[in-house]
Amino acid sequence: MHQFQQIAKRHARKVTRFFFVLCFFSILCVPRLLSLDTHWSSDEARWLRRSANFMSAVSQGRFSETLIAYHPGVMTKWIAGVRVFFTEPDVNIINLVQARWLIGIVVWIGIGIACLLVYRLFGRWVAFTSFACLAYSPLFLAQTRRVHTDALATVFILLAVLLFLSYCQQRQRQSLLVFSGIAFGLAVLSKSYALILLLWVPLCLFLFWNREKRTGQFLKNIAEVLCFLSCTVLTNVVLWPIFWTPLMVLMALCLLGLTITLLRGTFNERPPIVIIIAASIGLGLLCFSMTQIVWRVFERVNWAVTTPHEVEHFFLGKIVNDPGWLFYLFAFTINSTPLMFPLTLVGVSQLWKKRKHSESDTHRLLMVLAFFAVVVLFTVCLSITSKKFSRYLLPIFPIFEILSSIGFVEGLKWIFTALRSRFGTAETERYKVTLTGIVCIGFFLIQIMPVLTLHPYYGTYYNLCWRVTDITKIITVGDASGLDIAAKYLNDKSDAEKLVVQVSPLATEIVRRYFRGHVFRANREVEMIPDYEIVYIRDSQVERVPQTGTFNGKLEHVITLNGIDYVWIYRVKPKEN
Repeated sequence: MHQFQQIAKRHARKVTRFFFVLCFFSILCVPRLLSLDTHWSSDEARWLRRSANFMSAVSQGRFSETLIAYHPGVMTKWIAGVRVFFTEPDVNIINLVQARWLIGIVVWIGIGIACLLVYRLFGRWVAFTSFACLAYSPLFLAQTRRVHTDALATVFILLAVLLFLSYCQQRQRQSLLVFSGIAFGLAVLSKSYALILLLWVPLCLFLFWNREKRTGQFLKNIAEVLCFLSCTVLTNVVLWPIFWTPLMVLMALCLLGLTITLLRGTFNERPPIVIIIAASIGLGLLCFSMTQIVWRVFERVNWAVTTPHEVEHFFLGKIVNDPGWLFYLFAFTINSTPLMFPLTLVGVSQLWKKRKHSESDTHRLLMVLAFFAVVVLFTVCLSITSKKFSRYLLPIFPIFEILSSIGFVEGLKWIFTALRSRFGTAETERYKVTLTGIVCIGFFLIQIMPVLTLHPYYGTYYNLCWRVTDITKIITVGDASGLDIAAKYLNDKSDAEKLVVQVSPLATEIVRRYFRGHVFRANREVEMIPDYEIVYIRDSQVERVPQTGTFNGKLEHVITLNGIDYVWIYRVKPKEN
């Protein structure tokens, strides 16, 4: 009877745990999968067309035509392209919603896996806090609601980093190394800047170099890198149809065999040098053949790195094409949450103090240093390039969210330790739950609530610390937010279908998606005088059109989001009596 009760209690705990996990994952879905028909942003129409063309080329066996963009954006095209099985591949609101929904589901699953990996690395409380931070990280959340490449690349980069660190923690788990290489392959297929992570892998192995003092460790590390890269290359061959040629498939199968053999020998005291040489040659030959096929990608990446974007930036009071080295520093501080960086410093300082207490504390400090290495490498490498956008820096934000979660938990531990030393264990335990609740509520009000209140325009978020100044005088703002609201405002007019509206250049395409009347772009020669003029903040910042419009119209309505005026609507023609 007693044994039966224990089994029942164990089963009840599992059901309860499953219920809470399901609730958390449902909460994660809410901001990503609701109101997906709003806020059509730039480049989404282009990616809808690219995904449809990609799927068409695959279905018709025209594999060489699947090289459509240099990003290369293959994962975006695969995922967004699934919609063609349910609807006609048009560029409209219905297709946009379906593509966003599919990308949101993939991101949702990726964050869930990431939280499970954080649980393995840092424990349940850090995993729980990381879940809250990752679910409502404002820039990350805004990008996951777009049909683009950055959110998917960021999720796969995060998974590759966490899986590789998990492998460094448990060197006998071969599957972790394999899955890390696969995740990195998915990241490279999503966005070319994921290749920066190649600099991090040997650096990470160096950080954990002294954890296993055994003979042949240098050869073992080489074998690990080869296995990682082999899994990455094989993932690219499998998922990018441009490589679906008989020769490439044969070479990939040979590399697969060498990789399996290498994996079996990696965990010996001294991996066979013959296998390492054979795997290196096989990997080199396959990479050389792949480079010959996708050389156009490398040419376009070189162009993207060395050529500033054609759309100007407004930065520190100047209109420039390349905003320079300070841009990403400002972009990070503006798009981060108020407690992110302070909590990160708390976590690092606490782990540094406890670095000699136990092997697990030392291990956690090494993982935190590995996280910082990712941040530094991406920030420096992206700052070197001439083409800069805030969303390019997106991969470092989930890393910082995990670091801040570590800081939150370590900070709580430090507070309770200090209270025990002053008031005693019994008194501290008495109020522990109450104090934890107060801290968590404060965390929610500062970190999460300001993000939730902006639904669905999460891209308008900026750090509360910047409220002391007007950020529109510092950096470019606006990711097409508010333009759908402006179109719907004019749609509510009784004669909306007959209205003629002039829209500032960068906003024309988005307004046309929502407005029922006639739209034309400013700065183009037209003979008609519009009924209304719409001016978008980014056009105003880079002086493509003045904020007051080009027809000296009467200001009728302003779209304000998160305290910033994003869109101005001017009445040009007087109303007829």
